[in-house]
Amino acid sequence: MQRLSLIVLILALASAQVFVLGRATEEKNLLPLYQGDDAVMPSPVLKVAVFEFDGLASDFMFLKALVFMGSTLERADLPTLVRTPFKREKKSISIIEEWEWKWLYGILDASTGLDPYFLDPYYVANANLTWGGGLIRETNLLLEKGSRYRNWDWQLPFYVGFNNFFFLHDNIKASEYLMEASRRPGGNPGFASLASKLAYEEHKTEISILLLEEITKTTDDEALKKMYLIRLGALKSILTVEKSVAAYKKRFGKTPRTVEELLQRHVLKELPIDPYGGKYYIDPQGTVRTTSEARLMPGTH
Repeated sequence: MQRLSLIVLILALASAQVFVLGRATEEKNLLPLYQGDDAVMPSPVLKVAVFEFDGLASDFMFLKALVFMGSTLERADLPTLVRTPFKREKKSISIIEEWEWKWLYGILDASTGLDPYFLDPYYVANANLTWGGGLIRETNLLLEKGSRYRNWDWQLPFYVGFNNFFFLHDNIKASEYLMEASRRPGGNPGFASLASKLAYEEHKTEISILLLEEITKTTDDEALKKMYLIRLGALKSILTVEKSVAAYKKRFGKTPRTVEELLQRHVLKELPIDPYGGKYYIDPQGTVRTTSEARLMPGTH
């Protein structure tokens, strides 16, 4: 009888231990990672460590990232009181710590370092590290790596272009990557037009001309090509006036207030014709513009 009681006690204790360990695991999953507890090895070191199983290791690292992101959905949003001079307001603390975003970047960097052709980690990085973690430049480094290896894929350079435009406000970089996206199989030719517009808005007329010349070479649609050629002619006319303004400044040490001064000082023999019917002028910042700008670059302001 005593033996039976002992067995029952042991089984009860074992069941309790399993239950407690299970609850502890559940609670651990709801907590943030402890900084430094799960350091990410650089992908070159991992490549040596995993031998020929780099594809499998890449999948494992990516799975680790997905498990982490999934676990954060179970975290409670922690409210705290923020004191202001007038009142106390409730504000929510981010459920993912700043260093955890960096850890996630390290995991995705390692995954793509092991297998740079693996598309999914780039998608996850662009969807989460940018909008959620604010790691725009780090995300672009990942996407640029993927774009070099997946040189047939238009989506990765498009994402880099978007990030540069939307988050970093770098129109020149944005136009460069959008142009690259337009060249690749399946890329929308409209990306090239947008690239040209962004370059123009940054007053980089020469770059805008080069981009449009590239578009006309690769466009099979004759109607579109005709439209681009007219726009190209307008930009080349603007460039002529811009070069005259630069020559005027070099010669007279100041910016002309009007395009007519270029003619009066014989810096420009005649004003080029705007194919859209507009008139060229110099704005208060010394930039050459045209009254037909809305037709030249729709959406420009």
